[in-house]
Amino acid sequence: MLHRFSRFEIDENKRELRVDGQVVAVQPRIFDVLAYLARHRERVVPKEELLEAVWPGVIVTDASLQRAISLARVALGEQGGRAIRTYPRKGYRLIEEGEAVSATGSKPGVEAARAAYAAGDWETVLKILREVDDLEGLVGEDLQRCAHAAQCVGRPQEAIELLERAVAAYTVRGERRAAAWVAVLLAHLRFEWREPILAKGWVHRAERLLEGEARCRELGYLRFVQARLALVANEAEKGAELADEARRIGVEVGDVDLEAVGLVFVGEAQLIAGNVAEGLAAIDEAAAAVVANNVSSWAGGLVYCGVIFLSMTRADWHRAAEWSGQFTRWCEGRGAAAYPGLCRMHRAEVCAVRGDLAEAEREIRLTLENLAQHAPWAEGDAWMVLGEIAMARGDHAKAREAFVRAHELGWDAQFQLGLLRFAEGEPAEAEALLARAIASEAWACRVHRGRALVHYAIVAARAGHLEKTRSALAAIDERPELVSTSAMQALLEQARGELAAAEGRASEAVKHLRESARRFQAIDAPLAAAQSRCRLACVLAESGDQESAAMELAAARAVFRGAGAEGMLAQCEAMRAKWSEGRMRGPGAERGRRVVVRGAK
Repeated sequence: MLHRFSRFEIDENKRELRVDGQVVAVQPRIFDVLAYLARHRERVVPKEELLEAVWPGVIVTDASLQRAISLARVALGEQGGRAIRTYPRKGYRLIEEGEAVSATGSKPGVEAARAAYAAGDWETVLKILREVDDLEGLVGEDLQRCAHAAQCVGRPQEAIELLERAVAAYTVRGERRAAAWVAVLLAHLRFEWREPILAKGWVHRAERLLEGEARCRELGYLRFVQARLALVANEAEKGAELADEARRIGVEVGDVDLEAVGLVFVGEAQLIAGNVAEGLAAIDEAAAAVVANNVSSWAGGLVYCGVIFLSMTRADWHRAAEWSGQFTRWCEGRGAAAYPGLCRMHRAEVCAVRGDLAEAEREIRLTLENLAQHAPWAEGDAWMVLGEIAMARGDHAKAREAFVRAHELGWDAQFQLGLLRFAEGEPAEAEALLARAIASEAWACRVHRGRALVHYAIVAARAGHLEKTRSALAAIDERPELVSTSAMQALLEQARGELAAAEGRASEAVKHLRESARRFQAIDAPLAAAQSRCRLACVLAESGDQESAAMELAAARAVFRGAGAEGMLAQCEAMRAKWSEGRMRGPGAERGRRVVVRGAK
């Protein structure tokens, strides 16, 4: 049977679709859809009838049917959108060109949607384009606009379905680079939704679409996504090469967004590989490039979040705080809200370091709500931060709940759980967990390697395993770049103090612990300084200098009280009670003397 209408012919005997006399390649199932609509073009074909006719005995979703209709419209060419008309909640009908022109008023609607898109009015864009899509279907760039609007109003799953249709539409039309660009967007979205297999599938699709193409913007963004996947898979060298290629393509094609995001992931790869100087230079340059160039909000946010995250993993709190301030000013200058999503999470970390635990917890809980909707791949990281805030308060039960939740979401929490067991007074268990974290090749462990080594030295000393402590300190001496930040140097002083205390060198231990507290104080990390003071107080008390111990403990208590760290304050009270009962008296203390903790209330 041959069906002729407008400029189209559907030859069922030859299973050919011809547009203006030219045969158009079309998938078998899509041809069946067109043929059935042509056979019944005098009426509206209900969705259920079309599904049963083309997919007999197969369960097919509305989204699959809509995708098939979209591909059928694409196959019909420029007039396809008007040739197949959608009747909302009823079905579809194939109509003549003259009838199609009078039946649709979508052109003004699309133009209005494009104007709203330029103004950033996402709700209006989505409303108009969805109406147009229901009537005659969207193709090409308007599908992408609709998808972007869906993302901006917090409906990412809807965006994915629209982008999948866009890839199909561009592919049918032979627009391979456009199809590849959307495939890269889909790979990035699937990655952020913790769907690595689907992300890799879209990466492979984009690679195939770009075969034979010259170096172009689409290839650059493909390399950027591939770099992210490589880094998560612990392939630091491969990640660095891919990120650098993305950066270079950005320079070649004049895409400042691509150049900036490529550079920040070059920095991450270098830091993971242990090339600290090169990594820091790259991330600082990337952050500066955001200010120097007119990058998009998406690229600027991704760069700053990366810079602050990488700074925090190295306990480089000073760098994190400076770039956080810069990012706030950058956002304010663009009229954007500061610290959306991931950036808000990193701000919470900075607040916690500075002792503002209430603000830190408020920020991280808002972040968790945001990430669960828009970037679930990072939700586990936010639970890690919440656990660290709870641990800073001394609330070990809440810290454990948060770390377990992070583990459920796929994050390796060995390092954090090791610190928690140490805080709970179990150095042997803590040592085992930290040893596994150091040996692990998981990305979440590798980014904390320097911190894990120093903490391991502290924990091993407290567990009485002095040879292990010395080995850890020797490994640090061989790689000083791992502990080159001020905070890491302060932590290293604490580790040396713990070793000296365990070896009975009390005066040397006191010297190291005092220096640790001083360094933490100098970088505005009062809670870390207070913890060093607590340990210093213990060493002083054990060596008989009760008055100095009382002063250090009182100073630590004041910090914990001001920060609302109730659990840490309770620990200080327990220490003070023991001293008052004379149960922590060292060799120089007088028997029977009650110790008065001066300055305590």
